[in-house]
Amino acid sequence: TVEDVWAALYALWIRYKDEEVLPLALDLESLKNIHEIRYYLIHTGLAFEAPEDDNKQDLLVVRAALWQGAGAPLSRHWLRTPVPHPSISTFPFPFYTSFTRGPNVLTTHPRRPPKPTPGASLYFRYIFAVGETLEFVHIDANNPEHFEAYTRWQNSERWVLVNVGWRERGPDEKHRAYLAERLADPHIMGFVVKWNGQLAGYGEMAWVKEDHMGTYVGGLGDYDQGTHLLIGEERFRGRHRFTAVITSMKHMCFLRDPRTEIVVGEPRADLPIVPRLKAFLPQEFNREFELPHKRAVYFVLRRERFFQAAILY
Repeated sequence: TVEDVWAALYALWIRYKDEEVLPLALDLESLKNIHEIRYYLIHTGLAFEAPEDDNKQDLLVVRAALWQGAGAPLSRHWLRTPVPHPSISTFPFPFYTSFTRGPNVLTTHPRRPPKPTPGASLYFRYIFAVGETLEFVHIDANNPEHFEAYTRWQNSERWVLVNVGWRERGPDEKHRAYLAERLADPHIMGFVVKWNGQLAGYGEMAWVKEDHMGTYVGGLGDYDQGTHLLIGEERFRGRHRFTAVITSMKHMCFLRDPRTEIVVGEPRADLPIVPRLKAFLPQEFNREFELPHKRAVYFVLRRERFFQAAILY
């Protein structure tokens, strides 16, 4: 089946993670549905015809295509929302103009798709380097497990990494107001990070055209995005887990809209995490710049470069 073909290609690209293109010979004798498989590979973009194959039997499969979700069965796709309707086309979300006006922002931008229900799974992937599944779930402030963990993380004694970076230490009322504001704001979405179902941290992804950061950086595209991350549980820290989480956050951004060309980051310049962000993501260090509340590092991660060099295994 085409589902089996996709799974086989997934395994292939985990094994040959440093190759960008590989030849694929389709066996006419052993595959009874070879024409269906060939059509599937070519028309989903997973492969293309080898240019010098006169018999039109050999294909070239492309690693970047698979990691962009090309041809993925719905049951195996890493992106879990929006769930496609069985009979109606809903993706990608259509373009029409909206606007945002706020204390630091006044801009037009595309209307953003509605968010999934709090508690919905956003992204799910098995991380081979860790041997566990990683999941992002839309944070639900009415879920006691989510809220208790979030408040504990924001009030952590790891002051330099958490309170200086996020500036959200405070009582429950402050945290509920913050999460309610995030839920009501169409440009940003918060989520909890889970390893094998256990809560590990909190992250956010945002459309940056209408984010306050866009006011200070400029030149951002209609569908460019940005991310923030807080790893809350000590047992889920470490190089492999950190790399998997930050890479998967960027992956989720690129998957949720194919028109996203860059995903940016703007961590506080003096945080010790900055060198790791340089080392573990194939992103560009653009410059340092001033925001009202911090001096930040401006990182730019381009779609083409991400699917060439991101650590997705």
